[in-house]
Amino acid sequence: MPLNLARDQIIVERRYLAVFATVSDESLTALAVALPDSLRDPFARAVGLRRGAYDDSATLADSIRKGMVARKSVIDAGVLLSEPCTGYFVDTLGEASDDPSFDDLQSLIPTAIEKFGLDAVRLMAVQYSVALGGFKRLVNEDERFKIPASNTAVPSRPTAIDQEAKRAARRERRQKR
Repeated sequence: MPLNLARDQIIVERRYLAVFATVSDESLTALAVALPDSLRDPFARAVGLRRGAYDDSATLADSIRKGMVARKSVIDAGVLLSEPCTGYFVDTLGEASDDPSFDDLQSLIPTAIEKFGLDAVRLMAVQYSVALGGFKRLVNEDERFKIPASNTAVPSRPTAIDQEAKRAARRERRQKR
């Protein structure tokens, strides 16, 4: 994986984590339930939802959040949940959708928020916030789309001491067998 692609992926993942941290359970549930049938199964697989999870709105958001982290599928979840909104932008912008200007985006945002909700538009903005100029400007200048400061801990690499402790525990378990 080229260095820039890996760096961009890390940035996008962190941005999704920060935005998902501000999305209410009600909104997350509504986004998942509103997915068209063609996206429901891919989304459920990506975040590891059990059969019937869509039917239990009281636990759906929690299941999604846990699954995104456990399966390391935060980016997939963000992309899939915002896909209907993204499709609207692509269809409406036509050729300009390859690299929409800030003004192009601003002209569609009110209708998109009305149709899909602010959180869907925010998730879509994250997806393109590293690569496309209009979206970069959107997350830097429009208060509704600014990436919130993340208080999500970034997992650190295990130290040599941590690795040795794991090896010792593994050896001990093997000896007990």
